[in-house]
Amino acid sequence: MRIGLIAALRRSGDAALRAELPLAGRCVLAWQATLLQSLGVERVLCLTEAATASSDVLQLQHTLEAGGTAFHALKGFAAIPALVRAEDDLVIFADGLVPDPALVRAVLGGDDGTALLRMVATIPADHPLAAAHPEDFERIDAARHWAGVLVMRGAPVQQLADLPADADAIGLLLRLALQAGTPTCDLAARELVPDRWLLADGTAAVASHEAALIARAAPPADWRAPAAALAAMLVRAVVPRGLAEGGLVAGAMALVLLLGAVLLAAFGPATGALAIAGIGAFAAQVSAMFTALAGRLQREEGASRSAVWLGQAVDGLASVTLWFAISPWPSWQPLAIVGPIVIGLARLVARAPRGSLAKAASDRASLLLLLAGAALAGFLPLILSCLALGLLAALLLRPSQD
Repeated sequence: MRIGLIAALRRSGDAALRAELPLAGRCVLAWQATLLQSLGVERVLCLTEAATASSDVLQLQHTLEAGGTAFHALKGFAAIPALVRAEDDLVIFADGLVPDPALVRAVLGGDDGTALLRMVATIPADHPLAAAHPEDFERIDAARHWAGVLVMRGAPVQQLADLPADADAIGLLLRLALQAGTPTCDLAARELVPDRWLLADGTAAVASHEAALIARAAPPADWRAPAAALAAMLVRAVVPRGLAEGGLVAGAMALVLLLGAVLLAAFGPATGALAIAGIGAFAAQVSAMFTALAGRLQREEGASRSAVWLGQAVDGLASVTLWFAISPWPSWQPLAIVGPIVIGLARLVARAPRGSLAKAASDRASLLLLLAGAALAGFLPLILSCLALGLLAALLLRPSQD
């Protein structure tokens, strides 16, 4: 069994627990646990300073157990020998350390169920991390310090039972791993830069790392789709404060606005209905970008099912709004069908792998706001017809993928 050991004991310079400092929507401890899960860990042990776990630790426990990973919050290390068998692998992260997942997996292996490399990661004695935090990155010989990550056999862990209960458990395990002959792995100084190897020793360091994470994960503002570009800029400005609930709030607002647009189009002015629908579609774009950004930050592959459903709902409600914008209730005009046709053709054009037209066709908010202007000028049916012909021509002239 692979077992992970993390800790929520040490405090930052501003007296807050390092493990509970917020980083891009979740605490440092949760980032460590997620990395352990990606390494195939089946049980996570967490050293805490109190017998009663904090709210962050309890939330992490519920999240891990819901995903099938056992979790134990421990005050002291007396119970660790009973939870780790001799044949187990024990993966240990230093308290408050958030290493780059790609770098850790490159060093430890473990992909596709293969065995983890048992080793003690080290850095040179003159590395800035070792100089600034010698109590975290402990010296192991004259030339090297521990880098904050190690994988060891479970057998030496049994010796913890014979050691003083008030000692530093992770420091003891590091010494036991070295005494048992666990090989070392020297990490290059260029790999352990702050953007890839964060020690959460204060809010300033976490904020800087958070900004770098978001900059790498956030989608660029592509002005071929103006509303989508504005949504990307808004998400960058609001994150990380709204990462956890931003997508949900924006998605709910989008649905409310689009439903209101349908009712207004059926019984009121088309211009106002299409403007409201455009704002609702913009809110849906914001929601989708929040969801995508959260997925990238949390290393979750694939599109969110909720984001896919929201996109389908936006197009469905936009189609109904356009129908009623041309043919308000209870009248019937055959030309009203051109509205849903334009939305459907825009979806098909947007499926192209790349290209300016595909990007523009995916921007539903800009399309609806453009049509609101056309309705204000009295040219809505004409503009819709021209759009339908243009989108159809784009589909017919698209190069074959065969």
